Amino acid sequence: MDAAGEEEGMTYNEVVEYFNSMQDPPAQERIDCIIPYLISLLPAPFVPAQPEAAGASSDSEVDLFSFTSSDSEDDSAAAVHAFPSAPGDGEDHISRLPDDVLSEIISRLSTKEAARTMALSTRWRGVWAKTSLVVDDAHLMDSDGPRQITVVRAISRCVDAHPGPVRGVRVTHVAFYDHEYALRRLVASLADKNVEDLILFNRPWPLNMPLPDDILRCAHLRRLYLGTWMFPEVAAAACPPAFENLRELGLFHCIILDEDFDALLSHCHKLEVLSLVMSYHCPSRLRLSSPSLRVAVEWMSSFDEVVVDEAPCLERLLLQSIPVSERVLIKIVRALRLEVLGILDLQLHALEIGGTAIRAGMFVRSSAKLPSLKILAVKVCLAIEREIKLLVTLLKCFPHLETLHIKSIPRASPEIANRVELWKSLGSCECLKSHLKTVTIQGFRKQDYELLCLNYLVSEGKVLKTVAFFSEDHVSFAYKDVVAAEITLMFPKDLAKDRWSFQSAIDLSLDDPFFCSVEV
Repeated sequence: MDAAGEEEGMTYNEVVEYFNSMQDPPAQERIDCIIPYLISLLPAPFVPAQPEAAGASSDSEVDLFSFTSSDSEDDSAAAVHAFPSAPGDGEDHISRLPDDVLSEIISRLSTKEAARTMALSTRWRGVWAKTSLVVDDAHLMDSDGPRQITVVRAISRCVDAHPGPVRGVRVTHVAFYDHEYALRRLVASLADKNVEDLILFNRPWPLNMPLPDDILRCAHLRRLYLGTWMFPEVAAAACPPAFENLRELGLFHCIILDEDFDALLSHCHKLEVLSLVMSYHCPSRLRLSSPSLRVAVEWMSSFDEVVVDEAPCLERLLLQSIPVSERVLIKIVRALRLEVLGILDLQLHALEIGGTAIRAGMFVRSSAKLPSLKILAVKVCLAIEREIKLLVTLLKCFPHLETLHIKSIPRASPEIANRVELWKSLGSCECLKSHLKTVTIQGFRKQDYELLCLNYLVSEGKVLKTVAFFSEDHVSFAYKDVVAAEITLMFPKDLAKDRWSFQSAIDLSLDDPFFCSVEV
C-alpha cells in the first residue's frame, strides 16, 4: 500500500479519515492514548526494567553512542565500550563459576547490564557471546524518556554484536518513522540470527509504516507480536513466510489485507494462539482456517464477519467487540472441538452454525447444534423479548453446555407486557436438563426481568449447582434448593471473581477465561 493507499480493501487514507472523523480527541492524540493501552496487553517481559536507584545518574549520551558508532568498528569492542564496568571491589569469585552458571546469570540481567559483563574479562565476553541474547528497549531508557536515535542504534548494534541465537527482542518505545534504515537492518539481523521471540511496536504517526519484508524470513520465531505496522505483502511475495515454528501471533492495530492475512495463516502450520487487537476492517474479515489453531481472539476490533472455516483444533473463539453500525456475522462452518465461545453480544453479533442462521425462537435442527461447546458467555438485555428468546435458542444449540456467563444490559423500561408468561412459554432443552451446572450473572441489579431469567434457569436447570452474581459492590452466590426450587442469596463471601481480560483470553492453562473460583 503506497502513501495514497491505492490498494483494494480499506486504504490507508480511509483509515486516517476514519480516525479524523471521530469526535475529540483528534487522531494523533487518540493514537497516543491507544499505544500505552496496547502495550499493557502484551506478555510480560523476560527481564523487568529496573528503576534507577535514587540519586544514581543515568548513562551519559557518550556511553550509549559508543555502542551506536560507526559500522567500521569491531562490534564486540563497541559493545564493551558502550557499557563500562563498575570499579573493582576485591577478588573475583564469580568468574570461577562454570560457564553454564555464568550464562544463566547473564540471561537474567537487563540488556544494558548483560552487555556490561563483557568488560569484566575475556572469559565473560565469551560467555555473553554464548548466551542467547535478550534485548528490551525499556532497559535502554533513562529517566527523561526515550532518546530515539540513541536507542534505535543501540538496539541494532546490540543484535549485530552478538553471534546469535537471539532468544527475545522487545521494542515498544521507539518511533521508527525517521529510522527506516535502522529498522530494516534490525529486522534483517534478527532473521539471520534466528530470533525466537519478537515484540516489535512502532510509535505512530503515521499508521502505515511498512514493516520490512525480512520479517517473513524469521524462520525460528515461536512468538510474534506486532503493533501499528502495515504488514508486508504475503500473497504475492517472492519468498513466502518461513513461520514453520510460530506458535503465538498477535497483530495489534496493524494494517493487513484479506488475501495477505489468509496467506499468512496458511504458512503457520504450528500456530496455536492468534489475536487481533484494535484491527479496524484491515483485514475486513477474520477467516480462521488453520490445522493447528487452538485459540482465536478478536479484541476491540471491527470486522464484517468472523468465519471459522476449517479449524479442527480450535478450542476457543473469544470476542471483545466494539459496537458498529451493522451486525457482525459469526459464522461457524466447521469446528468440532470448539469448547469456549464469547462474549457473544446479542445486539451486535449474528450467529450462523453449519450454514444455519440462528434466529430467536427457531426450531434448532441437529446440523445447527454444536455439541462440543462447554462454556458460553453472552451479553444480553433481559428486558427485550427477542433477546430472551434468542438466549434460550442458543441454549438449544449447545446441548452439552456446562457453564453460562450472562452480562446483563440494563434497560429503563422493559418492552414486554407479560414477562412471566413469556418465560413460561420457552420450555426446556437438553443442556438445562442434564449438563448446565454453573451460571454467572454480571451487572446484576435485582430487576424483575433479571429475576425472571434467574427463576427460569433455576427451575429448568436440573443439575444446576451454583449461580454467582457480580454487582458493583460485591459478589454473591445462590444455590438451588432442590426441594422448594428457591434461591438463597449469600453475602458477603467472596467465593468467585470475574477475570475476563486479554491475558486470560490467550491463556490456555485456564479452564475458564471468564470466571474463576477463589479459595475461602
